[in-house]
Amino acid sequence: MLETLFKIGSLAGLFSFIWLFIKDLTKFFRRPKLKITFEKSKDLRTWTFPNGTTRKFATLHIVNKRKEVAKRCVATLKIIEKPSSLTHLESKYSLHWADIPYNLRTTGAEPVDIGPEEWRLDVVFTDASQFIDGCWIAMPIALSGALTRNQAYLPPGSYKVKIEVKCENGKGDKGIFRIISPNKWIDLDFEELKK
Repeated sequence: MLETLFKIGSLAGLFSFIWLFIKDLTKFFRRPKLKITFEKSKDLRTWTFPNGTTRKFATLHIVNKRKEVAKRCVATLKIIEKPSSLTHLESKYSLHWADIPYNLRTTGAEPVDIGPEEWRLDVVFTDASQFIDGCWIAMPIALSGALTRNQAYLPPGSYKVKIEVKCENGKGDKGIFRIISPNKWIDLDFEELKK
């Protein structure tokens, strides 16, 4: 009799373990999974804003491949290669999510939650009325302030960068890209190198 109770208890414990394992596995595969996409024809464009400002942007699109909402998503740009004469650049920059109002922040990120809808991420930009050559990394302060040689400014040249998108409750994504900072604002160029 005691032996039968031990067998029943062992089976119940095994079934409980299998149930918890399946439940955790299902939860793991439902976690958000972010994906960076770049399509030159839609992500390297000139925009004219209601106030009359015309800017050329290089953007990325970020999509969540799973049903669960990706919480507090942030994106950063890290410069891997730059023209040898440059020394003022920081190691990492927080990028701006399109459609989030500009502010004067110089540090930190402005997180967003990403559900099934696609989000556009601003990476670099030029302005039709800029008085210096080059482009700017799409940090909130660069987008909202005067276009000067600040920490977001990239003088003309070729830059290899790593862009990474992360969220608190799931898996992020990253990619390697080339920014061509131009002599004329309209010549801004951007391309994906590899994942």
